[in-house]
Amino acid sequence: MPGTLKYDALLKKYERFENAQAYILLNGKQIGGKNTDMFVGDINVELTSGFEASVATFRIYNTYDMEKAKFRFSDVEKQAILGVAMTVYLGYIGQLEPVFTGFVAGVSFGYDGVNPPYIEITGMDAKGVMMASCYANSLTAKSYGEAVKEILQRTAYEKMKSSDVKTGMILDVKVTDTPDKKQGGEDKASAETIEMVSESDYEFIIKAAKKFNYDFFIDRGTVYFRKAKSDTSPLIKLGIGEGILTFNLEYSLTGMVETIEARSMDVGQGRVITSKSKYDKTLSTSSKAKALIGGSRRVFIDPTIYTQEQADARVASLMEDMSYRLGYLECECIGIPEIVPGYFAEVKLDSPADNSFYITNVTHTIKDNGVYRTKVIGKVDTVKG
Repeated sequence: MPGTLKYDALLKKYERFENAQAYILLNGKQIGGKNTDMFVGDINVELTSGFEASVATFRIYNTYDMEKAKFRFSDVEKQAILGVAMTVYLGYIGQLEPVFTGFVAGVSFGYDGVNPPYIEITGMDAKGVMMASCYANSLTAKSYGEAVKEILQRTAYEKMKSSDVKTGMILDVKVTDTPDKKQGGEDKASAETIEMVSESDYEFIIKAAKKFNYDFFIDRGTVYFRKAKSDTSPLIKLGIGEGILTFNLEYSLTGMVETIEARSMDVGQGRVITSKSKYDKTLSTSSKAKALIGGSRRVFIDPTIYTQEQADARVASLMEDMSYRLGYLECECIGIPEIVPGYFAEVKLDSPADNSFYITNVTHTIKDNGVYRTKVIGKVDTVKG
C-alpha cells in the first residue's frame, strides 16, 4: 500500500473535487461512450472488508425508444450480458481511479412512470461465484491456508483471472499461510484431513477465516486471505474540513466482557483444550468503565478445535470480534475514490473522538445531479486517552 493519503494532496489532484465523473467498462468496453447518446447515472458501489460480497449498481438511460415503445437493447446487448467482466472507475475530470472489479450478476429493465425508462446493471465481486458452488470432498492440502490456495486455483477462478483490469474479474490472489501449517515443526504440515462437507467454496473459506482470525475480502480485484487487520498503517487522514462532511461516532460497553475462553475436547488424550484472552485495551478515559466489566467472561465450546494452536487462534478471533464493537464511526465524505475497506483511517474530530478506525464498509455514490459522496463505516477496539 502507498503512503498515507492526505486531504490537501487529494484536493490538488482532483482540482477541489469539482466535476465528478464515472467510467464504466462492461466486457472490456465503455458504457455510454462518444458514439452513443446513452448515459450512465445513479451509480452506487458498496464495498466491504467483511465476509459478504461487494456490489455495484448503475443505470443506463436514454435506452428506450418512446415512439416504437421498446428498448434499444441492441446498442448494449454485447455488454449487458450476465457473467462478463465489470470495472467501475470514479473520480473527477482527468483523474479517475478504479473502485470496483467484478462481473455482471444482474440485468433489469425499469420505468417508474416519472423518470425515463432505464436498464440497470448489478455487479458483484468474485465472491458471488464462490457462493454458487457446493462440494463434498477431501482436499489435498494439509493446512487451511493451503486449502484456500487450492480452492482459488480451481478452473472456474483461473478463468476469471487476468492482469488486464479491463477484462479481469480477479487480478491477483494473496493468501497468507495459517498457523496450522507449522504444527510439529516449521516444515511439517498438520496431519488433520481437511474436508469440504456439502458446502460452497465461499462457506469453506469463511469457516477457515473465522477459525484462525483471518480477513477474507476482495479489494478491486485482488483476493485477500490474511491475518485480520494485519496492515495497520493508515490509508488516509480525515477530519472536519478535511474530507468529512457529516459524522456519527459512538463508544459503547454493550456486549463487552473482560475475559473470553474457548474450549474443546481432545478425545484421543482425554483432556480439555482451552485458551483464554483478557481484554487489555482502554475502554474509557476514566477507570469506571473497566470496573463495570471486571470479572465478566464468556465461554465458547467449539468441537472443531483439535489443537492448542487452533484454540489460541479461535479465542483471538472471538476477542477481536468483541473488542471492535467498542467504537463505531459512520461518516459522509466528499467523494474520494481511494477510500476502500480493509485498511485503517486516521480520523481527527476532537479528543476523545480522535482515533484510528478500521474501515469495514465504503459506499461510493454519484447521483444524477453529479454529486459524488463517499460513506465510510469504521470500527475501533480502544479509546485514545
